[in-house]
Amino acid sequence: MKDYSIEQKKQLRDQIVAMQEASGLSANIFATTRLGFSNGSKFSHVRNNWDQPGMVGNDTWEAIERLIEKSEGYRGVVTENLKKVWNTCERAHALKKAMPIIGEGGYGKTFSLEKYKEHNEKNKRFKVIIFDASETKTQKQLIVGLLEALDSYQPGTISAQIRHLREAAMKRGDFLLGIDEASSLKDHHVVILKDVITALKDICGIVITGTPYFINNLNNGALRNRHLFSETRDRLFLLPEMLDQPTEDEALAIFEANGITAKEDLDIVMGRKKEFLSHSWLAKRTFRGVKDSIDMLRMADMPDFDFNNIQL
Repeated sequence: MKDYSIEQKKQLRDQIVAMQEASGLSANIFATTRLGFSNGSKFSHVRNNWDQPGMVGNDTWEAIERLIEKSEGYRGVVTENLKKVWNTCERAHALKKAMPIIGEGGYGKTFSLEKYKEHNEKNKRFKVIIFDASETKTQKQLIVGLLEALDSYQPGTISAQIRHLREAAMKRGDFLLGIDEASSLKDHHVVILKDVITALKDICGIVITGTPYFINNLNNGALRNRHLFSETRDRLFLLPEMLDQPTEDEALAIFEANGITAKEDLDIVMGRKKEFLSHSWLAKRTFRGVKDSIDMLRMADMPDFDFNNIQL
């Protein structure tokens, strides 16, 4: 486990307190939602007793350092895809409708949702709850995951849990629900969304993100008159919002926002040098590919491991 000097602790303490204050969240909510602490007492010790022996453990400093590195490691910009996601969120919330957002992997669905959530928190608007469905394979897992996201899990049958989901949502007040990576619900499992949307009707807006498989699965099932596919598709609001590949201008703006401004470096990551084309974002024309190129340059600047005095 890493040992932290008093100077490192002070720097981490000052950075995390500044992040908490800028987020617009209370210290307790920031501690539980961003840092994963069970309650706000740890954060209170970080703020007030950070330099007292035994008051803040190394595991706490490590969690703080990970969050800071995550927040500072990559800077996005306002892209056309981000605008589409945010506008869809606004409309879904205002109309209390279920609206789908479709885009290939790496098109910025999750990033845009998370930044929308952060924006709402910072500006103390309505609550945004995001459930990551990427590991959800069954209908039961989706319902359990949604209940846990609302801090309202109760065991029971799916039908009983769906009723409890509606009750929990009604108690929540004003919020938007994001179901991210719904494409993990393969084949007939996707029709559980009909029950979720019906249960939350007129209570909250729902934004459902997925790859083209998600909407194609619904359309193909409906065309073949498979059980509940048409009914599920009918619960979604009109046409899905379709996301696109990044443009060259967007890629350039992201590189510059992340400190890549030297012509030689930009020529590499923008694909202007044929011999380095595999290192450029053009090798993977997604926002994930842009980030990979940024990480590639950062790795190139890292020193090699010091093997002196290593015994194997």
